[in-house]
Amino acid sequence: MTDRSLILCPSRVSLNRILTSIMEKMSGEVKTFDVKAALGKNRLFINTRVKRFSYSVRNQWDRYFLKLANELIMAEVSAYRPGIVIVYNSEFLMPETCDRIREISKLIFFLGDSPFYTPQNDYYLACLAHADLVLVPDSFWIAQLNMTGLDRTMHFIPGMDETVYHRLPHNETEGEEETDILYVGTSYKSSWGYRKAALMSRFAGFRTRIYGNDAWERWFPFFPELEPLFRRSEFIPSEKLNRMFNRTKIIPVDGNPSIINGAHLRLLEALAAGTLPLIEHRKDVEDEIFRDAGIRLPIFKSYNEAAEIAAFWLSAESERIKTVDLMRALLIERYSPESNAERISEKLFR
Repeated sequence: MTDRSLILCPSRVSLNRILTSIMEKMSGEVKTFDVKAALGKNRLFINTRVKRFSYSVRNQWDRYFLKLANELIMAEVSAYRPGIVIVYNSEFLMPETCDRIREISKLIFFLGDSPFYTPQNDYYLACLAHADLVLVPDSFWIAQLNMTGLDRTMHFIPGMDETVYHRLPHNETEGEEETDILYVGTSYKSSWGYRKAALMSRFAGFRTRIYGNDAWERWFPFFPELEPLFRRSEFIPSEKLNRMFNRTKIIPVDGNPSIINGAHLRLLEALAAGTLPLIEHRKDVEDEIFRDAGIRLPIFKSYNEAAEIAAFWLSAESERIKTVDLMRALLIERYSPESNAERISEKLFR
């Protein structure tokens, strides 16, 4: 048990609330610092665009941007003096800042994205070498990290965020569209986006709705059946998203190409809201998360079978509801804040 913990994570993401619930079991006081909010929208916008320029231009910007981000983080750590700092992905940290943090605190990283596949801070992987513990939701990523000599790792499923995502009575969801299948998520103008569109095209024969950014529209010529299903949307607050989840029956859970064995966080959000996740096959779902559960899991191993499997779960209402209840109960039992706090403490302080 430590007096204080500091979470470096965007404040609006559900993972922040999950990490907070865990750290509250390990600390007397928990605080979040959102370095992106501190940097401001203008700097973040420039930072995403500058990657298109030459290395020399980008390098000059990085020196300014990363120096400022790390100064802001270090000022917060020095003032708050937490016993534990837990970082979501990299939050623009540099290795030398990690060393300074460790003079004050235990340093933990939770990997929401792979340092090998998803563009992040260029120093993401280097920072992990300075961690006291790296929490990893994908067993393949662990093998890759271990191969590079990073062995302070632990397979970790963060659990459900039930503060925002939970079952609602019908009268609290009125006004939200009722759907059979709902997908809310960013698409891409690369093969990642084509892949998402290829999956969602399989559900065009159901009452399906897709909310996302304009990159979805690039793929309408390939999958014209998606256009009437699509609604362009900016960020949807979690409270509204929970109401939408409560008004649908199935939420497809795909994995971006960097998720090799693990499952997308949407799996946990769907179950917290009481909705069936239709899961793109990932090894860890059966072998780790729901290991020995004895549950018929709603998994598809090919996009060609996705529609047929969705049709089964839509028609088998009582089995669908029972399966959701069983999956939720298992997550609560195995990955509660108390259980996860105990796992972290055992690994961190042994």
